[in-house]
Amino acid sequence: MITVNVAGQEIEVAAGTTLQYICDAHDTLVTFGCRAARCGTCMIKVISGADNLSPAGPDERAVLDVLAWSPGCRLACQATVLGTVTIDVAD
Repeated sequence: MITVNVAGQEIEVAAGTTLQYICDAHDTLVTFGCRAARCGTCMIKVISGADNLSPAGPDERAVLDVLAWSPGCRLACQATVLGTVTIDVAD
């Protein structure tokens, strides 16, 4: 099992679980609009373990570029957990 720390909440998940599923299933403050890397409402900040998430694809990178993202930001609808990670809602 992998530990995902979402805004101080420790959640045990299996590898390959999406951050979208984790956030939906555990009543986090992360909100979702399109759920398809189009709107950016689910942007989160990766505090630690960024290498333990799936790589950002072209659609996600395009949205992050438009939103003038800072390093460590990801879209929860696109990121899959591969190892222990700590995230928080991006400002």
